[in-house]
Amino acid sequence: MKKFLKIIGGIILIPYLFVVIIMTVCLINYNKYGVTEIFDKTFVIVSDDSLKPLYQKGDLLIVTNKGNDDIASGDQIFFYEQNKEKKRVVINLAKVVSKRKITNVETTFEIDGGYEYSSEYVIGSAKNTVVYHKLGSVLKILSSRWIFLFVIILPILFIFLYELYEFILEVKRNLKEA
Repeated sequence: MKKFLKIIGGIILIPYLFVVIIMTVCLINYNKYGVTEIFDKTFVIVSDDSLKPLYQKGDLLIVTNKGNDDIASGDQIFFYEQNKEKKRVVINLAKVVSKRKITNVETTFEIDGGYEYSSEYVIGSAKNTVVYHKLGSVLKILSSRWIFLFVIILPILFIFLYELYEFILEVKRNLKEA
């Protein structure tokens, strides 16, 4: 029976550790806009219908930023935009009308509607995007604060308390023997 429980524990432990590692990596790599960014890849979770018809709610978009020189007029780009009504940053998609190189690092992109955005706010081009349907919903749930609390923090707390309890029992046993 003990061997069976060890096997079941191992089967449960491996996926649990996999989920914990993915959650932790995603949360550690948040950028200043609260979006996971690992090296030149940004993990965009489509949380509403604002990017329709190209992308659906619940999609996970992995946008690779290949630099300002890779973006040309006519390309669609993802960029961060301050939403004044909700007082938060949203991710939008728009077509580049023109671009103007300011310095070696800075480029300004004019998008549909005559708006100009600094390359600082550009995530990357839609042509360098990989789409995983419905995986964004899963990642959004896994990277929420409450799931992190219940999946990682509380189990670690219970394990710590159990080990502390076992340590105290061991000390008491050793004191009785002495």
